[in-house]
Amino acid sequence: MMSKRIVLTILVAVSFLMSGNAQEYLTGFNGGIPQQESLKLRDEVTATLPFFDDFTNEGVYPDASRWQNGNVSVSSGFPKMPVNFRAATLDVLDKYGKVYSRGSSNPFYADSLLSVKIRLDSVDGHALTPADSLYFSFYYQPGGFGDSPEHNDSLVLQFGYGYDEVVFDTVLQNYVTLRKTAWKQMWASDGMEFETFIDSLDENQYFKKVMIPITDTCFFKEDFRVLFFNYGTLPTQMYPNDRSNVDQWSIDFVYLDMNRSKDNDNYLTVNFTHNSPSFLKRYRTMPYKHYRENPINEINNIFDMYLTNMDVNAHEVRYSCDVEDNNSDWSYSYSSNPFIINQYSNVGVMRDSVVMGNFIYPYNLPGDTTSFTIRHTIEVVDEHSGEVAGDVLEHQQVFGNYFSYDDGTPEKGYGLVPSDTYFAVQFKVTTLDTLRGVRMLFNRTFNDANYNFFDIVVWRDNNGKPGSEIYSLKNQRPIWNDSVMYAFSEYSFDKVVKVNSVFYVGIRQHYSKSINIGFDSSLDSRQYNFYDVGAGWKNSSFSGSIMLRPIMGKNPDLVVNTGDSDNGKIVLYPNPANDVVRISGNDQMDYREIVIFDLAGRVVKQAFNCNEMDVNDLKNGVYMLQVVKDNGAHETTKLLISK
Repeated sequence: MMSKRIVLTILVAVSFLMSGNAQEYLTGFNGGIPQQESLKLRDEVTATLPFFDDFTNEGVYPDASRWQNGNVSVSSGFPKMPVNFRAATLDVLDKYGKVYSRGSSNPFYADSLLSVKIRLDSVDGHALTPADSLYFSFYYQPGGFGDSPEHNDSLVLQFGYGYDEVVFDTVLQNYVTLRKTAWKQMWASDGMEFETFIDSLDENQYFKKVMIPITDTCFFKEDFRVLFFNYGTLPTQMYPNDRSNVDQWSIDFVYLDMNRSKDNDNYLTVNFTHNSPSFLKRYRTMPYKHYRENPINEINNIFDMYLTNMDVNAHEVRYSCDVEDNNSDWSYSYSSNPFIINQYSNVGVMRDSVVMGNFIYPYNLPGDTTSFTIRHTIEVVDEHSGEVAGDVLEHQQVFGNYFSYDDGTPEKGYGLVPSDTYFAVQFKVTTLDTLRGVRMLFNRTFNDANYNFFDIVVWRDNNGKPGSEIYSLKNQRPIWNDSVMYAFSEYSFDKVVKVNSVFYVGIRQHYSKSINIGFDSSLDSRQYNFYDVGAGWKNSSFSGSIMLRPIMGKNPDLVVNTGDSDNGKIVLYPNPANDVVRISGNDQMDYREIVIFDLAGRVVKQAFNCNEMDVNDLKNGVYMLQVVKDNGAHETTKLLISK
């Protein structure tokens, strides 16, 4: 069982701005009832009972078979200690990561999550009534690893139902019957600090359950709908670079069914709740070249897995882990002894410490890049094993051509005040290498207020802090992708920079406001983050990872172009892919040819005059995808397949 939670409060440094002091600055990753005409109701998809979603679907958007709109994001980054892996998060961003144009310093209608039609008129020929004991339930959490909503913000739940209205059609000159949707508000919560919220919950619980009986006969129709939406508030215009993603609410385990009871409700599942841990001590991703130079020092074979038992009974379970090389027949397996996992309603999230003492990734594989599929499994092994479902959590460990501390989701934004200040991230190579550029993820702000100039700087080490400057790439600006959420942008250096042992990559801010670079607050690499606001280099005071990834190596074909830029580089989405991969660039064209190579250089797939390709038949692993334009120019990037 987990020990009593320790709450770490991160204070947004507005007070430093007000007093005029220089300091680090951490922000969020950026009224009235919503107009119903803005909700585009799709009628072609209908769900039946039971209606359930735990948001474990792949991708960053909700499952289209259950939900109509895709502005809400789905991730494992924002929820803290969730009831299962991943949750849906409402905030103030649209589906592409842009702050809503209706954003305001007063509470405004922000995100929404709208279900498809749900049949509540009948089930299998049985006409539903309030006597069938229908309940709608969900779990929610304000803030989490993101920004806590203010008191004037809120999360709202409404139920919708269809009704007929007779109106006069001026074209037909006759009365016609139109099907419309009426809405009733069923529940709402004011915004609050995350720490205040969890203090109101039971030990080791970080989400609160809401359970609503459906008793009003108006809801028992063939076109019942569920609508979540939130009110958000942007910081005042005094702080334009902070008007970014704020006021997060995460929801999970949405469940609607009959024959339920408020006091006796359970889900026959045992779940993983957290992202797969890295099997590397320091990084989430690193070049294979640097791993194999000192594999014993780099490997992490002691880690924690977090679990929940959503049933009303305790269960005996067994944890296992399987690791497979995606490019060879190498594999590794581990299985624990059975142990008891108690009910979430009693103990909340449970931590299982795993020691895989003899595990190590192979260090004699050819090439500079490789990847492994890591599959965690929790299996119920007691007499109820046929009734209670276990869980599988899969992760791709990539050894690419870059270093990263983050997991790709920016829960907050990072920067400094005032102008002419520096921040840097420490990296360590095990042998001499070349630094070719850097990938960074910048948050969108309201009206792109952080579209300011900065310099990218590389430093030598000076006793554990940045020392003399090696290189700088001057007068850069944030680059965003208007069609892909959470896309890294690549900044190529105009010369190759040689690095050995410890080095630092970071930014000099030209302006007095935060640059709002992505900040992964769910993974803490604070010890490697440094800043200098004029009084010398200091270690960061914020827990998390600055989303900055140095690109290493001599072969430019190994560079992964994961963000769009003004030189027409391509973007793959989704990446990793499992069935179809789509290719986009600034020109948004069909390409003369698309070719996929394996890491040995063999052509494995080819297509012509298109901008997408079916990859369902490819095995898990790392591939290179090349597009050829009509003029013969070509771009190459890395493609990950994960199923």
